[in-house]
Formats: sequence, structure tokens, C-alpha cells
Amino acid sequence: MEIDGNDSLEEKYLLVAKADNVKHISSLLKAVNFKDVGVCFATEHGLKIVVEDSKCVQANTFIGSEIFQEYHLNDDTVAFRIDLNTLIECLTVFDGCSTNPSSTTALKLTYKEYGSPVKLLLEEGGIITDCSLRTMEVFDILDFSIPAESTTSKIILRSSDFKDILSDIDGTSDYVEFTFSEEPQYFKILTSGIAGKCSVEIPSKSEIMEQFVCSTTITVKYKYKQIKPFLKCMNISQKTLIRTNEEGLLCCQFMVQVDSHTCYLEYFCTPIIDED
Repeated sequence: MEIDGNDSLEEKYLLVAKADNVKHISSLLKAVNFKDVGVCFATEHGLKIVVEDSKCVQANTFIGSEIFQEYHLNDDTVAFRIDLNTLIECLTVFDGCSTNPSSTTALKLTYKEYGSPVKLLLEEGGIITDCSLRTMEVFDILDFSIPAESTTSKIILRSSDFKDILSDIDGTSDYVEFTFSEEPQYFKILTSGIAGKCSVEIPSKSEIMEQFVCSTTITVKYKYKQIKPFLKCMNISQKTLIRTNEEGLLCCQFMVQVDSHTCYLEYFCTPIIDED
């Protein structure tokens, strides 16, 4: 299923992207939709959508150009802010409408110039709908990163198992405490809520642990409400990579398989600073 377009017009747009199945794109956007507005960056490698909260949490979803059947960019980088709720609502407009479980929704996305709206053309089963979404100016975003030389802990877990553990966390807990132990080697999750303290310790040799690297023992607290959005990412990912640095900055990367391609979701979260 494809949406045909006039190729001669593509050079008049900063961005043109076409996909035969929009489901994967909407799923990736839903996973980082914990705030209303996101920043979209388009480069030759694809789309990157950035969402931030209170300068403490940043989520990124990477949708590679190979996910699209056609992808044209007429500038080095194109950036704009957009309402994610509205974007997801448009992309899922045909959800539940078809009686054919194998039917897919095709998408053509265009962005003509800075300040112009993003236009979506969606088609399923011969029915076409078009949407126009207002874009906004891009503000400065946080520059979170953990270079390899600054990494003190790095573990890889199966997403499904890690999700089960986090799902059992006491929802009344204000924080989640992570411990990465160098010797003996383990990863521990601790919470404290109305029901009391609860902890889960995962040894480095556990079957759910694919990799464990820790150069120094570190224990860090994070707000539970900032960790909770991870669950959305684990719903669609196969593996979870967790990294920290000496300051306790947390980086979680989620690997999502889209047909024969791999997309990534990334979360950064700053720690709670205890006041002595």
C-alpha cells in the first residue's frame, strides 16, 4: 500500500517522508509521549524526536531513514517543535477501523519551510485523510551524554524481565534506588513506600543479564515518577542497556526491532541529590 506523490515537488519541501506502515512510527512516538510537546530533528540519517521534563529527564526516539520507503531532506538539519499528542492522534486515526487484521496505514509526511505546518497524508483501504499540524520554534535542549570513558556501570537486560521487575514496584514510593556493585557483582533495585522497603537483587550471572560491567560500586536514587515512563519503552523493546557515570546520571537505551531494522529509544534521568 503506497501513497503516490509528485516527485517533482519534493525539491520544494525541506522534508518529505513516506512509509507503507505507520504503526511502527506511532509506537515509537507513544513510548516517549510523557509530555505534550517534542522537538523533531531531521537529518540524512532519519528523524530524532526529543522530549524533556523539568530539565531532569530527556527522552529520545530515533527513527532511521531506512524505516521509510522514501526519505528526502533538502537541508543539513531541519528542526521544529510539535504537539506529540496531536501527531500521535493523527497517525492512529485508522486504528480499529478495519476488519482486516493485515491492513496497514500508509503515510506521506511533508514539511515545506521553517514555520510552516507539518502535513500528513494517510491512506488505508482506499480511504484518505489529511492533517495539518502547527509547528513551533525550537528552544535550547539539554545536552545529556555519557561518553564511554566516563561510564562507571553498564548492564544489558532482557526488556521483558526488567519490565516485570519495575511493574512490581510499590507505586507509593517516592524514589527508586539503583545499586551497581563491583564486587560481588550485582544490580539491585530498592524502593520505600507505604508497604515498607522492597528490594530486588539481580546477580551478574543471572539469565536475564546479558552483560555486566562495573568499575566502581555506586548507589543512586531517582524519582519514581521519572523512572515509570521506562515501562512504555520496555513494552516494545527487546533489550535494555543501562549506563551511569560518577555523578549518577542514568542513561537507558532500548532496542526496538522494526521488521529487519533496529530503532532505539533513549532516556536520560538525573539523580536525586541527598542533602546532608
